[in-house]
Amino acid sequence: MRKKILVTGSKGQLGKKIIDLMSDEFDLILTDSDNMDITDKGMISLFFNKYKPDYIIHAAAYTQVDKAEDNVAICSKVNIDGTRNMALACKKIGAVLIYISTDYVFDGKKISPYEENDKPSPLSVYGDTKFEGENCVKDICEKYFIIRSSWVFGELPENHSGTNFVETIIRLSKEKSELTIVNDQIGSPTYTKDLVEIIKEMINKSPAYGIYHFSSTGACSWYDFAKEILAQTNTAIELKPITSSEYPQKAKRPSYSYMDKSKIEKALRIKVRSWQEMLSEYLRINK
Repeated sequence: MRKKILVTGSKGQLGKKIIDLMSDEFDLILTDSDNMDITDKGMISLFFNKYKPDYIIHAAAYTQVDKAEDNVAICSKVNIDGTRNMALACKKIGAVLIYISTDYVFDGKKISPYEENDKPSPLSVYGDTKFEGENCVKDICEKYFIIRSSWVFGELPENHSGTNFVETIIRLSKEKSELTIVNDQIGSPTYTKDLVEIIKEMINKSPAYGIYHFSSTGACSWYDFAKEILAQTNTAIELKPITSSEYPQKAKRPSYSYMDKSKIEKALRIKVRSWQEMLSEYLRINK
């Protein structure tokens, strides 16, 4: 019997890839703010009672990192209250909650890859609310997977107002003769295709519940990432590395947030791809 999976944030970047890669294998119940407001318990109850999903992929979130610093209330309402509501609804019907979290729960003070049991210490409102969302999931649910990912890029839905780092660099390289990119924030990009494949593996293989880290292998800076985008697209343009202090942003980012993937590799018996491989496939598909 096909598993029923309710997806929040289905009209986003990750939601698009979930639809592309999971529709053939599972019965997807697609929700977004226009048909199920995660901050409205009544609407959630209606959906859960009607469809009785086996799994929930909770991808909906307030993700505008800098804007969150000025919009604490709405960011908290979506990322904390909304996640608490989803967790309570999951517990009530015994569904498994898959919560997509972030490397921004860490402060970047480590000099070795972050492991799942490292203590979070967010630097921003966004990071703080995502961590509080994690706590809601852990405190309420018995059956859950928290997947911390980072620097996510992927195909955007049609008429989507957002962008991703890869497309931004490609666009700017056509508009400018020189680009300045931050070189002192270290992490790892993640292609939505790889992230969705991991989610599918979690559903099909049912590893131990808990927190898992997933992003590409190989640490890089945003400058390194941009340099590789230009190299793989054969784009000749001047690229200048700068420090975070030279590119002030409202929200503070961790200077190092590279995550260890050995737990998820062992649990799912997989080998995580390098960020260069993920980027190469994305560019090949989206020529």
